[in-house]
Amino acid sequence: MEQETRALRLSVVMSLVMAALGLGFGWISGSNAILLDGFFSLIGFAMALVTIRVARLVRQPADEHFHFGYAQFEPFLNTVKGLLMLGVAGFALAASIDALLHGGREIQPGLGIVYAAVALAGCLAVGAAQKRAADRLGSPLLSVDSKNWMIDGLLSGVVAAVFVLALILGRTSFAYVVPYIDPILVIVLILGIAAVPIRTIRDGLREILAFAPEPAVQDDVQRRVEGALADVPLSASHVRMMKVGRFLYVLNQLVVSPEFKVGSVADLDAVRARIAAAMEGVEPTPVVDTLFTEDQKWTE
Repeated sequence: MEQETRALRLSVVMSLVMAALGLGFGWISGSNAILLDGFFSLIGFAMALVTIRVARLVRQPADEHFHFGYAQFEPFLNTVKGLLMLGVAGFALAASIDALLHGGREIQPGLGIVYAAVALAGCLAVGAAQKRAADRLGSPLLSVDSKNWMIDGLLSGVVAAVFVLALILGRTSFAYVVPYIDPILVIVLILGIAAVPIRTIRDGLREILAFAPEPAVQDDVQRRVEGALADVPLSASHVRMMKVGRFLYVLNQLVVSPEFKVGSVADLDAVRARIAAAMEGVEPTPVVDTLFTEDQKWTE
């Protein structure tokens, strides 16, 4: 928990730094591409503040307000992040198309190159650090955060390359092309990264709407449960699951056969313990419930 919070605080500080750099350099240089980068960083700063709170919430136990805990806040936050990124990209796309239709936009490529070089180094460094932390801690919040930093790094790298080209063209007979470079760059960047917020929104909505996890996860869990129940006399069994944030909820509905004998509740708990042991090592963290019945209708 503390390691995740420290990683998120790093994201908060660096997002504010990058937002200030992007908005400042974008305004001075007249580049909407840099302004877009700055706005993405500003979104990252605002969402990182919320993310720290959500990271604490999802680890809290259920209470009188949320009987099943707070895990759903994680995919909800990631969905909001994706929507904000997509919204900013949409406005920037409209502004760039308008600029293309009205003669382009004058920029100062030299300032753009300085900004992009600094931003590229900073974004890739933070993105790599967040990726390592996400892998080590199994945190979906840090995983999404690392992707956002890598997107910012990609934006900065492309901006640097294009502004170098603009600086060169400005000293040739093709100088008339330079005003069109910035809006074209914004359009290309948006089209290039649009898939990331769309995937983030899709994945978040899948978890909010309680979709089943990926087939590979389902197959692994099914195989583990079947192995744990190999010598338990059953008429049928149903394994239902959904992934919400960093948790995998698994419901085992076991229809026992007449040969199934129970001396006490402890016998049922012993079966539950075997299933729980079989689930060790499953990612994300499994939360397992096992129900017993003799009538198939209670599993429908």
